[in-house]
Amino acid sequence: MDKPCTLKYTRRNLPHWLVADHSYFVTLRLKGTLPRQVKEQFREQRNQVDEAEAMELAKKQFATVERILDSISDVRWLAQSDITSVVWESLNWLRGRGWIVYAGVLMPNHVHLLIRNEDGRTAEMLGDVARFKNYTAREANKVLGRSGAFWAREDFDHWIRNREKFEGTVRYIANNPVKAGMVSNWSEWDWTVIDGSVRYCLE
Repeated sequence: MDKPCTLKYTRRNLPHWLVADHSYFVTLRLKGTLPRQVKEQFREQRNQVDEAEAMELAKKQFATVERILDSISDVRWLAQSDITSVVWESLNWLRGRGWIVYAGVLMPNHVHLLIRNEDGRTAEMLGDVARFKNYTAREANKVLGRSGAFWAREDFDHWIRNREKFEGTVRYIANNPVKAGMVSNWSEWDWTVIDGSVRYCLE
């Protein structure tokens, strides 16, 4: 595989590596969906690795987060239809910024997206996602009659290396409600979007 063209690399708690001409798997979760002891464990693990090991550790931690989100969570604001609608309709804002939403699923406490930019804005992904979160957080808090953080501060994101990973990510996103035991078939979940160009992945 050719060496990717890095556009931006930042590391806060999690590494964020943006490269040109690739799709991205992005996961947003609600604030308060991870137990404190898990976050402390994650922090200790991150302090023990260098930059070269950070990406692999992030993948392992993501797998742990997924198990928690799909099993135990008292924070389930995205299960409310009026909030779900706000978040879902706001995907059109991302599309307006040139982001193709190949696949997406909205779960009670998190959102998965597979996106790619065709307008030369790949380097702006973190900023665009942050603006998406800020807007949906304000609107959701109005519905809930609350203030304060709605989304967790930092998101999991990684670029898709090849076609096999891309197709596997489409299937992973679509089948999240099945894996969580909410439906028996991905098509039964109301809050899933699959772009027509990638529906072959699910046939």
